[in-house]
Amino acid sequence: MKLKDLYSKPIERAVNPAVSATKFDEETQRIEIQEYVFTDEILNGLFRILDAIKNNKPYDHVGIWIDGYYGSGKSHFLKYLDYCITPSTQEAALERLLAAVKVIDPLDASHAIQFDYQQMDSIAKWLKKATIDTCIFNLETSYDNSTDKKKAFLHVFWNEFNGKRGFNKFNITLAQNLEKPLSEKGVFEAFKQRILEEADADWNDPGVAADIIDQELDWVLDIAVELAPTLDKESIRERIIRRDTNMSIDRFAAELASFLKDKGEDYRLIMLADEVSQFINSERDRYLNLQEIITKLSEACGNKIWIACTAQQDLSEIMDACHIVEEQDKEGKIKGRFEVKVSLKGTQPEVITQKRILEKKEEVKDDLGDLYDRTKASFDLQFKLPTTYNGYESKEDFIAYYPFVPYQFKLIMQVFNSFLNLGYVAKEVKGNERSIIKVIHATAKANKEAELGRFISFDELYNNMFEEGLQARGQRAVNNAEQMARTYTANPQLALKVARVLFMICNIATDDQLIFPATLDNITSLLVNDVETPRLNIKNDVEKIIEYLCDKNIIRREQGKQGAPDTYQFYSEEEMKVASLIQSQQVDTNTQAEQLREIFLKYFNVRNKEQYRTRSFSVGAVIKQRSFLTSNAPDVVVDFMMDNDYDSAAMLALQNSAQNRLVFYLGPQFMSHKRLYNSFYWFCQVQRYMSTPATNADNAETRKEFEKRASEMLQTLIVPEFQKILDTCHVVSGLSEIDESELSGKRGAERYSLALQKHLASIYKFAAFVDSPQIPRNSEALKRAILRPIQPGDYDGMNTELLDAEKHVENYLNKQFGETNVSDVTAKFQKAPYGWDSICTLHIINELVRRRRRDYSYANNPNVDPAMVASRIMVETNKFTLRAAVAIPQEILNQFAETWKEIFGTGAGLSTSDSSQMFRTCREYENDYGLERIIKSYNRTANEYAQYPFVTPLRNAVELFEKWMMERDPQKFFCLVIADKEMAKTAIDVCKEVIAFTQDHMENYKGVIKFVRENRDNFDYIPEELKEQVVAIKEIETLQWPIRVREYMKMKNNLTGAIEQVKAEIREQISKAYQDTYEQLVAACEAEGISTSILSDVRAIIAAKTASNSIPALKNNVNTDAFFGEQAARIQRKKAELAPKPVVTPDKPAAPAAPKEKTVTVQLRTRTITPLKSENEVDKYLADLKDQLMKQIKDGNSVMVIK
Repeated sequence: MKLKDLYSKPIERAVNPAVSATKFDEETQRIEIQEYVFTDEILNGLFRILDAIKNNKPYDHVGIWIDGYYGSGKSHFLKYLDYCITPSTQEAALERLLAAVKVIDPLDASHAIQFDYQQMDSIAKWLKKATIDTCIFNLETSYDNSTDKKKAFLHVFWNEFNGKRGFNKFNITLAQNLEKPLSEKGVFEAFKQRILEEADADWNDPGVAADIIDQELDWVLDIAVELAPTLDKESIRERIIRRDTNMSIDRFAAELASFLKDKGEDYRLIMLADEVSQFINSERDRYLNLQEIITKLSEACGNKIWIACTAQQDLSEIMDACHIVEEQDKEGKIKGRFEVKVSLKGTQPEVITQKRILEKKEEVKDDLGDLYDRTKASFDLQFKLPTTYNGYESKEDFIAYYPFVPYQFKLIMQVFNSFLNLGYVAKEVKGNERSIIKVIHATAKANKEAELGRFISFDELYNNMFEEGLQARGQRAVNNAEQMARTYTANPQLALKVARVLFMICNIATDDQLIFPATLDNITSLLVNDVETPRLNIKNDVEKIIEYLCDKNIIRREQGKQGAPDTYQFYSEEEMKVASLIQSQQVDTNTQAEQLREIFLKYFNVRNKEQYRTRSFSVGAVIKQRSFLTSNAPDVVVDFMMDNDYDSAAMLALQNSAQNRLVFYLGPQFMSHKRLYNSFYWFCQVQRYMSTPATNADNAETRKEFEKRASEMLQTLIVPEFQKILDTCHVVSGLSEIDESELSGKRGAERYSLALQKHLASIYKFAAFVDSPQIPRNSEALKRAILRPIQPGDYDGMNTELLDAEKHVENYLNKQFGETNVSDVTAKFQKAPYGWDSICTLHIINELVRRRRRDYSYANNPNVDPAMVASRIMVETNKFTLRAAVAIPQEILNQFAETWKEIFGTGAGLSTSDSSQMFRTCREYENDYGLERIIKSYNRTANEYAQYPFVTPLRNAVELFEKWMMERDPQKFFCLVIADKEMAKTAIDVCKEVIAFTQDHMENYKGVIKFVRENRDNFDYIPEELKEQVVAIKEIETLQWPIRVREYMKMKNNLTGAIEQVKAEIREQISKAYQDTYEQLVAACEAEGISTSILSDVRAIIAAKTASNSIPALKNNVNTDAFFGEQAARIQRKKAELAPKPVVTPDKPAAPAAPKEKTVTVQLRTRTITPLKSENEVDKYLADLKDQLMKQIKDGNSVMVIK
């Protein structure tokens, strides 16, 4: 049996799911009546409306509101309502309606009928006897856009009413001002006949009438006036030309009331307006116009007129769109105007479709039942679907829907709705009754020749009907997928099916995808068309095709979250371009290594330092031959090997090139995990692509989306899968593989840490030798260990035996030639197989020194005290060397201790049992009698009194002690001190005397020296008897030690007295000379009549001249010539000031000015070469003085003789 033989109606017949409210040809009427599917919702709606029309109870208003989404069958419902009323179709329509009601059992709980058969039958009988006129129209096609928007409904309703009366329904001015008056006068038919006869034109055709009015208005009016002479031709002509009609709702209501007044009780006029909500289109004025019309008609016409409106929204949604608040706006009263409401939103398109298209013949139902019984066990497996998508729930369900599966109706509706939102299809293609009927009918017709037993797979719904509905945008989205599917050589037909299924379900709404995701299992279920082919075979074939489409950048995989299966999504056009660019990116190993580094090192918490036992080891990482963490040679190399180059981990271990190499062998698992391999490579390609600039805004948005997807893939697939491999891969340490049992099932950082610790343990086998609480771990603890004193029993008795660490260091040092640098030792024991921290190694070295097995040298100084070692060995390790310790004979040690005591008077702190300690004690500054302290003290005193010759003994002692300090060999040092004992004892005694002298006699010593230096010129005037003391006291300035300061103090006192006596005599001479000179000057002032106040104070002069302590200076001050000359000049200047000025009168001219006298001071030659012996020689001497004086006078000078 073929599938076409199953259907009760021929499947090849034409089915028009889109019902037009204005199409009324006979065939259309027949099909729309015969194929109308009655649901409970439709039956209740028809009853509610027809009952209201008949009884108008309990309603006060005449509005009927029919709402339902686009394609839900509103227009068909409206037309069926008209069919039930219109006499020509009434019988057939009511017969089907009553039959549909009659078959419903009132007790059947699956139905929700709100009336009984008798009530509907009563309505049907009334309809047959009543007179009911209907005007059914689509508002959009009936409205004249040139009219006032505020009166839009009024225009349409009035025009439709005019049309019902036989008037022009497109020109209300013509109808109201010409046709209506002619009709009222009973000549309208005669008017139309005259037009037909004279112009051969049918006035009943609105188009013809409009042309005649436009071209021959005067002729038309002449005919009208001829038939009705009372008509005002000019008035009518003016109104028609200006299209002037006095329109109002009140006039319309009045005209309707007038029309209805002669009608009987059973007359009704019903206006059936289709697509009201689209016509209102959120325009408040139109909404208010409709409300007012309903109100006025209810008041004027009662229940004889009804206005039925269809809309895609209910009244509340209309009000919201028009911004009307029901409780606050008076306009909100419209809800009360439509008291009769019918909603078709609950109608299930699949039910309509099943009854209209898939209804089966009675005679085939048994065959379908048998098929169900044979195959039902396979349904759950073959049609494996998400929870809310139903398969066949019963045999009746199977018979009703076969060869389709119930879930397909819901899913295809979701596809249609989503495609509409995406702009892939026109508005007409939507998840509604109309679209479902069309696609199911087309698919059923395409499979009509298939044999019974075949099922329609979901991909078959994508047929010519579907393709024809695709807009250009939708075509572009699927074309690439179809073209690529055809290139799948293994099975291009199946690939095309897969591509189309993916195209449909990948584009359903996001919320729907959460329930029906595009998973491999769901895709497989959608392709099942029989129950015999193993599902697994189909699934495997589908999986290969999906992988192919992924590789070709048609679809992309999205990693499932929290264990959910992976899903697939279609690329958009822009995404495909970007995906191709991404696929073209060449990814080098550096890029891959960088990305792997982020995953591996973060998961394992790999750091560049790792602590093992006492030491921190440097760690380097290698990924794809790229080094990370450190650029230098690390102690440990952690190699994440990604290649599968070895047959086994054991083979890798045998060929491992470095003992310090720890290998996590990821290669085998990574290379076999194709999905991870491909996903990771794609992720790297995305990262490379993101480094290139965006070309435009669309590209930028798409790039962001790819970046987001790559990030999600990283987090949901790449990272988790790599972590699984890291937690399970083989681990090779050096030349051996770490057994998995040794890692104790650890994961992540714990696994890495445990593997690394085992690896370090295999390399540094002797690391535990210094891992002890007694061995310092930090610098402060090491300093304390170095500085601690040696106690009896520390290194003898039970502690004589070397520790394991000490043995290894001692053995190493014994193999070295000459002295060994400490830094070499620490470097040696940092390496394998030791791995000791340098502080631990320094401690072991120091223990060997304390055991007297080794000695330090620092900067070539063979004797280093513990304090220096403690403070410098960690920061200046390379300046320290080690040599074998040499024992000094005890006899030398004892003799040295005795010598030291004799020299310095003390032996405190000297231990003859420890030569190194004794060597350091004698030298170091911290010891009160250490050479460093003594040298510093003597140098300080010598420098303080460096200008005095008596410090020579201090410098000699320092020179001796520094000679000792230069000796760095302890034994030689001890011998040198012993040899210099007597010299040192003498030096110490003298130095003590010098220091005592500086403390007790320094002031007197300095006083004598000062006296000598201040009186050096005065000593020439000392009496002869004291000359020897002068010579003696002058020697103190250069006198070496010892100095007898008391003798010098006695000489100082004697000489001081003599000097003071000489100075006193000279001062007396000065005083007398100045007093005599002053008296002479006073006498001169009195002779000239000048006040003596102009003279200097003689007492002050005498005080100044006698103040000096220098005898030569005092002797020079006895001469008063300079004083006399200065004072005499003052007298002369004063005398000149007091001289009278010449008097000048008018009658006596001024006398010529006398030459101005000039007084000069001259130096006369008063000295003689030979003594004057005679009066003649005196006269000659005086004559010479006269000549000198007269020469000055002749030159015009006055001469004053002051000497």
